[in-house]
Amino acid sequence: MSQLDPTLMFDKAHAEKYDTKFARAEPFRDVIHLVTDLAFASLPDDANILVVGAGTGSEIIALAARHPGWHFTAVDPAGAMLDVFRKKAEAAGILDRCTIHVGYIESLGGAPLHDAATSLLVSHFLQTDASRGAFFAEIAARLKPGALLVNADLAADMTDKASGRLYATWEQMLRETGADAEGLDNYRAGFGRDFAVHTPAAVEALIAQNGFERPSPLVQTLLMRTWLTAKT
Repeated sequence: MSQLDPTLMFDKAHAEKYDTKFARAEPFRDVIHLVTDLAFASLPDDANILVVGAGTGSEIIALAARHPGWHFTAVDPAGAMLDVFRKKAEAAGILDRCTIHVGYIESLGGAPLHDAATSLLVSHFLQTDASRGAFFAEIAARLKPGALLVNADLAADMTDKASGRLYATWEQMLRETGADAEGLDNYRAGFGRDFAVHTPAAVEALIAQNGFERPSPLVQTLLMRTWLTAKT
């Protein structure tokens, strides 16, 4: 897969400050967690949830608190981020309900199959349609038929004037989470290069072409869009 190296992007220093760095944007995260919980309301009491790109595990902590019988498989190539999650899971008393896998999704065994999955702000780090499509196919391969997927990614049609205004508001959010002028310049330079910024329709098509039904939009928070779909 064509991708940035997350072990370099999300090293120990970055992982240890990750949860506090974006505190200003926590309401965005909380909205995504809320709609994910609502979307998963029909899952069994002993559901197995695949969390791809788990990072520091904020969605696992949120879901585990409400569903004491659920088990989670946390997958992320950045071991430093999962180290932070492991400490959080232990403190929350849920570590025994978590399987932690350091690596990409394709290195995770195919069994047991999961009842649902999340992929929150992950696939846009894959820059090509082929690598991004393969990513969704790898998720589908580890889910039961009909299993749900909540996917969130940056997505916008940057040829549209409205998206330009939206991007300006997004930059203001970055300023309020600590980005300085140099950081914003670097972000602009990498926008659509270091990570993909496909249109919402393009993201939906990639999901639908790789093992899932056509996704339904759940919520939009600035450039972040969240969809719900199911394995075909």
